[in-house]
Amino acid sequence: MPLRATTPLVVLLLASPALLCQSTPAPSTQVAAASSHAATPAAGPIAPGDTPPASSGSSSAPSKESSALSRVLFYYPAARETVENEVHAVPSTDAARLDRLRAAFRAAGCDGSRMSEEPITDKHGTAGADLICTWPGEEGTGTVVIAAHYEHGGKGQGAIAGWSGAALLPFLYKAIQGQPRRHTYIFLETWKGEGATTWIKSLSRDEKHRIRAMIDLDALGLGVTRYFTTFSPFEDPVLGSSHLQIELLWAAIDDGLTQAPLETSPHRWLSVDDTDPFRALMIPTIVIHSVPPESDRLPGSAADIAAAVDGDAYFKSYHLMCTFLTSLDRVATRLNQDDPAWNLGTNASDRPDDGNPRVTFRQLGGVKTVH
Repeated sequence: MPLRATTPLVVLLLASPALLCQSTPAPSTQVAAASSHAATPAAGPIAPGDTPPASSGSSSAPSKESSALSRVLFYYPAARETVENEVHAVPSTDAARLDRLRAAFRAAGCDGSRMSEEPITDKHGTAGADLICTWPGEEGTGTVVIAAHYEHGGKGQGAIAGWSGAALLPFLYKAIQGQPRRHTYIFLETWKGEGATTWIKSLSRDEKHRIRAMIDLDALGLGVTRYFTTFSPFEDPVLGSSHLQIELLWAAIDDGLTQAPLETSPHRWLSVDDTDPFRALMIPTIVIHSVPPESDRLPGSAADIAAAVDGDAYFKSYHLMCTFLTSLDRVATRLNQDDPAWNLGTNASDRPDDGNPRVTFRQLGGVKTVH
């Protein structure tokens, strides 16, 4: 089962947008300086073998020390082999998929009151269930929802459509535990098209109002990470959706990528749109996928099998999502604000989270850069 082994801690110093255009790694002297800075008390009192405290849902105000840490991202990454093995081991039935996801979330620390299920009945009367795992943040700050649908559909194994997104959520649940979170994170494994709508309807008006953003994961592992926000020619995305795109680009910079995520419509292949009930409430949403236009007939087809998932591309998307979710914690309350700092053309020091224009990965026991 995934996530059972002790995972290292990754520390990132936020980077400059100019790095996204780099075709070669940063000079070693600059990397060494960034690494040295990451090891200083200003970047967090963490020595090899130590880990920052996990969130306990405390509502206490951030201390001056925690403010000093605001330029550093902490998260727990899973091993590449573990992530790839999980997405390539595709359960054949919905019940088996739900069992696998329960076990994976429990291994990631979601148990007791943090895990819940909600029964679903589709339009044909078939019964299923949503699986919900919550990582608490500070009281009253708001909620970030990360969703994926897990059911099997189509003629193949459904490895790309459905499972590739669903299998990633437990790993992301583990990743965000690298430091206390301001926002509450809800990981929503939905069943069919009715899943997201049923869950939204179960919320109180206040709970709906507290949702700051919704990220939908689907069809990953076919290549570079892609994204999309608008699903109707008559629909203008809320301001926060545009800012989600910008924060994703910042995350790519922080993650050391040299190619930006691509804006690509999923209209031709997307069978379940989990963002729809959220967009109806004017909640900022974004779909994260990896389907290039030339492969838009693959998800749900007979060729949608485990072998179609490129393990390297899948792991890169996972790593980017770790960075995206942890960085989003800083700015989610400001997604709908018309702030000039959201302009990617501004200086790095004007970034909404005041990011330091350098990036480094520090694993427990050593330092390494990511290319």
